[in-house]
Amino acid sequence: MLGWSLADHMRTELVEAAVDAAVFIRAGNVAGTILHADRGGQFTSHDMAQVCSEHGLLRSMGATGICWDNAGAESLWSTVKHEYYKRHAFTTYANLTAGLDNYIRFYNHERRHSSLGMISPIDFEIASQPRQQSS
Repeated sequence: MLGWSLADHMRTELVEAAVDAAVFIRAGNVAGTILHADRGGQFTSHDMAQVCSEHGLLRSMGATGICWDNAGAESLWSTVKHEYYKRHAFTTYANLTAGLDNYIRFYNHERRHSSLGMISPIDFEIASQPRQQSS
């Protein structure tokens, strides 16, 4: 589940908007999904706990000073910055938002990932889902 949001701040409402976007993408079918984050104030706030509770998300946080347990998320944003953001000049906020939306869609649906056997995250997810038995 990947949701993202863009703002000129790092407050809790930015993360809430990203969670709401991810829940929307999954048509609300997220109960039991683990939301892993670092210990930033925007993730540890009462408001964030309430949003997670409302969506049935389970919260997980890494230990203080340990970055490796969030390596997947760190890798994603590093890739976004190096492959897309730093290679473009954005003249408007709308231009930046649309560009990031297109890149993240590419990242999830088309970009092959070596850690996933050279398939996209969406293809990996589909292949990982239990097969439905027909009767």
